[in-house]
Amino acid sequence: MTTLILDGIWGGHSRWEKLRRRIEGTLGTCHIWRYDNSGATSLTDLGELLQIHLKDIDGPINLVGYSMGGLVIREAVRQNPDVEVRRAALLHSPHHGSLTAWAFPLPACREMRPGSPFLKTLNASDWKIPTLATWCLGDAVILPGFSARWKQAHHILHSPMPAHAWPVISPAIHSAVVHFLKG
Repeated sequence: MTTLILDGIWGGHSRWEKLRRRIEGTLGTCHIWRYDNSGATSLTDLGELLQIHLKDIDGPINLVGYSMGGLVIREAVRQNPDVEVRRAALLHSPHHGSLTAWAFPLPACREMRPGSPFLKTLNASDWKIPTLATWCLGDAVILPGFSARWKQAHHILHSPMPAHAWPVISPAIHSAVVHFLKG
């Protein structure tokens, strides 16, 4: 089994190395998918690139997406629902948009604005993959914070730490992700 981790907008992909090693030590192969997370590429295009990449992986796949990375995962599955995704963990992802996206004219940010056509299409699509979603009320990047609380997730974990980047370093969230992916 393979697990892929996707970082969010403007994140340094290597900051997920600790979680990657932990997943690999428990579940097997784990890679950080290094994609253009500058915001200059639309989420639709990133979803297409990811679903093409996923087709080349043999066997079931676990996906972990942080912030914008979670939306890229959802878009890839929307574009190709036949991809064999076993489980997904979507960490502090703006499922219903973020008001901070209005501050940036980049294609991906326009798609992350509340009520955007992209989010309307994405949120109208089917999702049957067992999913863990994390969120925090005091998130200063995903505004409002409850936008990351996704009703289609099978497990929702509220993070008491009011920090958007908390899933990057939180041992408790890392443990929850590994435990959920093992499930």
